[in-house]
Amino acid sequence: MLGKLLDGRYRVLQVLGGGGFGQTYIAQDTHRPGFPKCVVKHLKPVTHNPEFLQTSRRLFTSEAETLEELGHHDQIPRLLAYFEDNKEFFLVQEFIEGHSLTAELLPNQPWAEDQVIQLLQQILGILEFIHSHKVIHRDIKPENIIRRQKDSKLVLIDFGAVKQVQTQLLSAPGHIETTIAIGTPGYMSTEQGRGKPRPNSDIYSLGVISIQAITGLHPRQLEEDQDTGEIVWQHFANVSPKLASILSKMVLHHFRERYQSATEVLEELGQINTVNNKTLTQLQLPVTQFSPQNATVYSPACNLSPTQHKRLEEILLEFVGPVAPTLLRQVKASAPNYQELINNLAFHLREHQQTKFKQQATLLFEEPIKQSGNTSNLPITEMTIINDAFVHQCEQELANFIGPIATFIVQKAIKTSPNISRTELVRTLASHINNPQKIEQFQQRLLG
Repeated sequence: MLGKLLDGRYRVLQVLGGGGFGQTYIAQDTHRPGFPKCVVKHLKPVTHNPEFLQTSRRLFTSEAETLEELGHHDQIPRLLAYFEDNKEFFLVQEFIEGHSLTAELLPNQPWAEDQVIQLLQQILGILEFIHSHKVIHRDIKPENIIRRQKDSKLVLIDFGAVKQVQTQLLSAPGHIETTIAIGTPGYMSTEQGRGKPRPNSDIYSLGVISIQAITGLHPRQLEEDQDTGEIVWQHFANVSPKLASILSKMVLHHFRERYQSATEVLEELGQINTVNNKTLTQLQLPVTQFSPQNATVYSPACNLSPTQHKRLEEILLEFVGPVAPTLLRQVKASAPNYQELINNLAFHLREHQQTKFKQQATLLFEEPIKQSGNTSNLPITEMTIINDAFVHQCEQELANFIGPIATFIVQKAIKTSPNISRTELVRTLASHINNPQKIEQFQQRLLG
C-alpha cells in the first residue's frame, strides 16, 4: 500500500495501524500546495456480497456525515473527504501536527493539580460537543489526545468511525449477533467492556487519564477494591479534596452513580479556585512556530547555559507539570536577567509555591553546577548548543522518515542524555531509521 495513490490524489506514506477490517495511513494530498499530510482510514468489508456491501455503504456514509459535523469543533480533526474504491471505503481527515498525551504522562512524575484541571476542562468541552451530537467516542486514551504544536491545545482524535461501522456490520441482519467492545483495557468502563457504552463511559475514561496524571501511575498499577470494584488511588496523590471527589465520581464502577454529562463535571470544576482565580488555560502561553529565523536563543544578558536551562526546567516541572518546557521557553524570551526570569516564572505558581521555587531557582544561578563547573561565563555558540530551534528541526526531519512518533523519540533522547552533543543526538536519532540511504540524508540535513 505504501506509495499507492488513492482516489488519484492521496499518496500513502506510512501505515499507522489497523487489522481485521481496516487500516489507517498517513498520506500526502498531492492536489494541495506543499503536499500537506492527512490521515486516511480504510474499511475493507469482509465480503463482497451485494446486500452486505449496500449495508456497508449506508453505514459508512452515515459515519462520514457525523464526522463532517464533528469537524466543526476546533479541537476535532476535520473530515476532508470520503470515497469508495473497488468496493472498499476510505475516510480522509486532517493530520494534527503535535505529540500525544502519552509523551507527557511520564512514570512517577505527577502533574500539578492545575494542569489536571486544564486537561479536564479542554477534553470535557469536546465531550460536551460530541455528546450533544449523539456520538460516543468509545476510545479515549492518552494516545488519542494530541497536544497541537501550533497552539498547545488538546485535540481529540480517532473517533473510530471504521470500528463503529465494523461493529454494526457484524450485527447486521443475516450475520451472527455479537457484542464487540471498542476501547482500551485500563481506560474502559465495565459497561463499555460489555459492548454497551454510554456517554458517561467517555467521562470514565477521561477520569482514569486524570488519575494517571495526578498520581504518575499507569492504570495497570492502580488497585481495585475487591468488594466494590472501585479504583483505589487517592493515597498515591497530592490532591485537594474537591478535585479528588470529582475524579472519584467520574470513575465510579456503576454508570448510574457517575456524572451523567460532561456539563455536570464542568460545573463542579468551576467551583475550584485556581491561582489568582485563573485557570491554567489562561496560564498556558502561545507556542511559537520555530524556524531558523524566529527561533528563541539564549539571551546574552542571562547567559543561560544549556545545563542551567535544563536544571531550571526540572525545577519548574515539580510545580507546574508537563507545561514547564513551554512556560520556561516563553518567559525566558522576554526576561532581561536571571532575577526577572525567576520572578516572572514564580508569578504563574500558587502563592504557597512561589517562595520555595524562588529559593531553588536562585540557588541554581548562585552556585556553580558541580557536574560541569561554573559555565556562566563560557561562550555559547550556535553550532554546539542544542537549542529549541535545533530540537524542532530534529523533530521535523525525523518525522519525514518515521512519522509523528519522531517528536516523542527526540524528547526522550534529550531527557535521557541532557548534555548530549548535536552530533551524538543526530546519530542516536538516526538509529531509528531503517534505510541506510535515508540515514545519510537525515544526518546531512542536520549536520551538513
